[in-house]
Amino acid sequence: MQTYNQPPSILEQPGILTLTEEPVLHPAIFGKPYVLNAGVAEYEGSIILLSRAQAASEPSSIWMAVLDPDGTTVREVIREPVLGPGARCEVSPHGVEDVRITPMSDGSYIITANSLWPDEIHGGWWMPQIAIIRTWDFQEFELIGFPFPGLATKNSTLFPDTDSNVRYLLHRVQPDIWLARTTDTTLRHWPDPGRPIMRPRQHLVEAGLLKWIGAGSQPMETSEGWLMVYHSGMWISEDHGQKLYLLWLALLDRDDPSKILAQSRDPIYWPLLGENPREEDWYSGVSFTCGALIREAELWVYMTLNDSRIHLGKMPMETVWRLLDRTTPSDEAAAKPHEG
Repeated sequence: MQTYNQPPSILEQPGILTLTEEPVLHPAIFGKPYVLNAGVAEYEGSIILLSRAQAASEPSSIWMAVLDPDGTTVREVIREPVLGPGARCEVSPHGVEDVRITPMSDGSYIITANSLWPDEIHGGWWMPQIAIIRTWDFQEFELIGFPFPGLATKNSTLFPDTDSNVRYLLHRVQPDIWLARTTDTTLRHWPDPGRPIMRPRQHLVEAGLLKWIGAGSQPMETSEGWLMVYHSGMWISEDHGQKLYLLWLALLDRDDPSKILAQSRDPIYWPLLGENPREEDWYSGVSFTCGALIREAELWVYMTLNDSRIHLGKMPMETVWRLLDRTTPSDEAAAKPHEG
């Protein structure tokens, strides 16, 4: 990777993810200026996207779209928010954003979200706190609670449950990714916020490419461990609303996710600043995800560009393993369709 002495004004695309030419979700779909950061889940043969949608002058809320199995065709749009202000499950009247969806073995889905609250110490700012929500059918949503009240933390995602009685949760306490755990299977009680397990790599900080890291997608189980897409971020110019958010891959140990088995050396996606600029874009220089799926031999990443619209990016799993310096697992190779 090239080293930058100053925050870069333009970066060359790595060409690893293939993006849909047209956005899957765009502002008109919910009637809001900005549509971004969708959690994703497979449900009854469909793909559910729970997306943040808002105007800059109003609190954020979460809206739902139902896609066909092809991952891009929108079959149904719920014309009112499902979480946050205006929804039956309000969570916080000040805003809810950036949900991630985890399927559980009992058939339920656990949603983790950023909920916003007034920050009494820093007047005029909002304090993000994790909220945990459960749904069985994506029609009714139950607020379970706030695991770490009073702690400014976001970018949370729950691991799917395993045979162990321990439940794990990733979240970001600036600038690191932390791992918390609980043995309370109701997810209501967490003894403490845990500890950092991933920190920004210093040579990338010094290169002017990032300042912090946080979860992107929900963790996805593979034969090699928990695969996830994570993000790095930094402000380039707060005056002009320019940010730089890059996407990366990480592999965590299945039995002890505090062990980081591998990280991609380079990003899997970075935006050209001002890429496909439109007057209505909120920020330039942003590539972000809250949800991904492994579909047969591909990784599907639902990506926000410029904080304004969501595209689907695809990558062969062979490429995923190569970027993580892993050989393609034999079970995946065996399942690969015969060509020729």
